[in-house]
This record gives sequence, structure tokens and C-alpha cells, in this order.
Amino acid sequence: MTTKKLISVILVLFTLLNVLSVSAFAANSVSYTIKNPYETVDWDTFNQYKAQLHAHTLYSDGGMDVKDVVEEYYRQDYDILAITDHGVVNKGWDEMPEMLPIIGYNKFLYDLSPVSKERYEEITTGVGRDGRPMLDVNQGIEMNGVVMRKNHVNGFFCGAFQGDWGEEEDYVSPIKATEEAGGISFIDHPGDFYAAHHDYERAKDLNNLKIFIEPLLEYESCVGMEIFNERDTVAQADRILWDNVLMYIVPRGKVAWGFSNDDSHTIENIGVTAEIMLMPELSNDALRTAMENGTFFACSRIARPELGEEFEGTGEYSKIEKITVDEEQDIITVTANNYDVIEWVSDGKIIATGNAFNLRENSKKLGSYVRFQIKNEGGIVMSQPFVCDDGNMEAKMIDFPEQEPLSFLENAFATVVEKIKRTILGELVYRMFCL
Repeated sequence: MTTKKLISVILVLFTLLNVLSVSAFAANSVSYTIKNPYETVDWDTFNQYKAQLHAHTLYSDGGMDVKDVVEEYYRQDYDILAITDHGVVNKGWDEMPEMLPIIGYNKFLYDLSPVSKERYEEITTGVGRDGRPMLDVNQGIEMNGVVMRKNHVNGFFCGAFQGDWGEEEDYVSPIKATEEAGGISFIDHPGDFYAAHHDYERAKDLNNLKIFIEPLLEYESCVGMEIFNERDTVAQADRILWDNVLMYIVPRGKVAWGFSNDDSHTIENIGVTAEIMLMPELSNDALRTAMENGTFFACSRIARPELGEEFEGTGEYSKIEKITVDEEQDIITVTANNYDVIEWVSDGKIIATGNAFNLRENSKKLGSYVRFQIKNEGGIVMSQPFVCDDGNMEAKMIDFPEQEPLSFLENAFATVVEKIKRTILGELVYRMFCL
């Protein structure tokens, strides 16, 4: 090779190295502000409490008396239990609630009675369980309890919507009433509203998501939505839906926390899911704070898209010992035990694996948030979203598709259809033939 050719080759290599160095520098120069939902957790002093925030009894359409439901969750080592019957505010496991007319027919079929005062005292002080009590969650209720379309909302801590049957298609009224009464709420099994388990694309359609996005943005007290429900049948697309909702609302300053609940109507559904609440003490005040701040994990033994159709976890979930956020290096590190894999999810896609996630190294794949999910033989544990702000959130905002204006006749027809759909009969027909 001549000297001239050698010099040319060296210059080309030098140029390539410079380009690679500039690219690497540009990628690593991205700096993030990370909003850590677990920032307030003292990992040395906080306890991890196993919670169930959606359970039914014979007070509405459940198949078990309240005594049996409470005993079974106590036996399965739950620390927190909310009874959330349809249209019926829980006054306490040891108090009879006001049952709804007509659908409260069980009071004529069964000898219903609450937990005895003596047993209530034992359970709430941990008798027979090494002093580990189970918390009776204040004033739980499933609102819109008699609608065909399943636009259900769980409310807590205020007693709103007692005895109200609800209205088809309407998420706003119970959420608004709960906020005005000083409580908090979350949306139940949102994918069931659009039967998204039949077609996952429905969980990505912004026109469908709009009905959840609008109340989440408008009402601060609506803290999130269920991402697991029962045995993950009608709810199996709800993580897809959650990610798509997050993609829209996070750049607008709101985060929807993901809840995981049995929605138990029979004993077979008890113990399929749980929230692991990170709290300094076992109390309703501490529970409310955890629900508002997102200091908890969503767990399920069944997760059909993530773990497979036939999988049902046995044994313990992976336990997360600590989460550390390095603001200078933009690295989130998870310390956990008993896990097979830790996956990092953004905009509905797995973008990395491992116990540490480097935001700068993954900047090209990272949306406005990242969350992790941990899999093991017990099932799956999901974190709440970490907001990842690179200073350009505005560019990540997604707008609703523009709708072409309707003609007078089209608008009149659409109005009539909406009014019919808001009746029980109309919703039944819509659910049978249109979903």
C-alpha cells in the first residue's frame, strides 16, 4: 500500500471515530428529571402489606357471606381488605349495610349477618396470625353497580353513591361525586367496557380511550385504573390499555396508578391478585396516602399476554427490597429477591431487561415514562410508572384524532343512538351485537 493510500485510510477511520464519538456523546448528554413514585418510601422502616381492594359478598351479587369472604382473605394472609359491593357502602365487616332494592334479593334468600363483634376484634388485632391484623377499609363501594356496560368505578373513604344504580356509559358522575365528598376512586376493569379481550386493538384506539382519559385528567381524586382483574379474562388487554392511557396523560402532568384486584364473587377467585402497599403503618390514613401517591405494586398469578394462557403462579411473588434513583447518572436500580427476569416497559414495549435501567442509554426507545415488571414462579409484579422528563414533554403529547363535522341529520341520529345506549336495554343490545 502506498503512503498516499495509507494516509487516506487513516483519515477515513479518524472521521468515522469522530462521528461515533459525537453520536455517543449526544446520546449520553440527554439528561432527565425522574419522578419516582416510591420517593417517599423509607425502605428500612416501611412495611409491605398485601391488599385486596375489590371484593364482593351476598350484600350484592357475590356468592359468599361477608363472614366467609373476610375469613378466607384472613386465612390467605392479606393485611388489607375492602368490601366493595355494588351500590352498597361498606360500614364495616361487623355492620349490616344498606342493600340496594331489587338486586338486594339475597337478604330474602339467606340469613345474612355481619362478622361478629368478637371475631371482628380478633381479626383486626391479628389473633391466630402472630399478631398480624387485617385492615377493614373505610367505606368501599363499587359504583354504577347496576349497569350493563360495566362502566364501574370503585370509591373509598367517603360513602358517595350509596344506593345509586348508576347510568350507562357514565364514568364522570361517580368520580365527581366521590371527589366532592372527599374520597378517592379508581376505574374498574376498563377493557371490559369495550370488550378489548376480543380485540386488543380496541385498547389502543384513542377514540375508545377518551372515555377514561378525560375523567382521569379532570379529577385528581381518580387515582388510576385496574390493570389486573379476576382471572385476567375480560381484563387481559388492560395493561395495553393502561400503557396507551399513560402515553396520553403523562405528558399532560397526570399519572394513572395501576391496581390489581380479585373482583371476587366466588371463593375460586380469592387470592389471584394483590396490591403490595408500602406504608409506615397499617391504617386507613396510610392506605389512602399509598393509593394517592402510587407507593405500591400490582401483582397477579395470572397474566395471559405476559405469562401465557395456561400459566398460573404458585408460591411467593418476587419481593422488591429497594428502588434507587440516581438523578446524576439517570439510572433506576431495583433490588429484588426470587425473580426470573426484570423487564422495563415504555409505551407498551419491553425496551430493556435487568435490575438497572439507564435512561440515557435507552433514550431513543424511551417515551414519557418507564415501568418495570418482575416475573417468577409466583406470577408477575408490576411497578407504577416513573415519569421520565427530558425537557421536551411537549413533543411527546398525543392529540385525539380530528373528527369530521357531522351534518344535521348525522348529528341528530348520533344523539338518538347515544340516548338509547344509555338505557339498560340499549346497552344490552349494544353489548351483544356491537362488541
